[in-house]
Amino acid sequence: MAGTLWYFQFFFYSMGETQMGEYEFSSWTLHMASIIIFSSIWGLALREWKGASAKSKGLLFAGLAILVLSTMIIGYGNYVGSGGGH
Repeated sequence: MAGTLWYFQFFFYSMGETQMGEYEFSSWTLHMASIIIFSSIWGLALREWKGASAKSKGLLFAGLAILVLSTMIIGYGNYVGSGGGH
């Protein structure tokens, strides 16, 4: 099952990348950020972080905030670059 999920992530990544036009350069960054964000949230939901120190959890949330912010910046940059910001 893990192998099938691993295959499908690249299958759907490739499908999405073809739809990004001239901004496909940012697709790998967005793909990797989303993997990290969603797997971290999944780990929190399954209580994998239970027993971790407050400092560790703080670093996790800081890292996730940076990833979300960077994803928003990339999205806004692509929006402006496509003429949407004019």
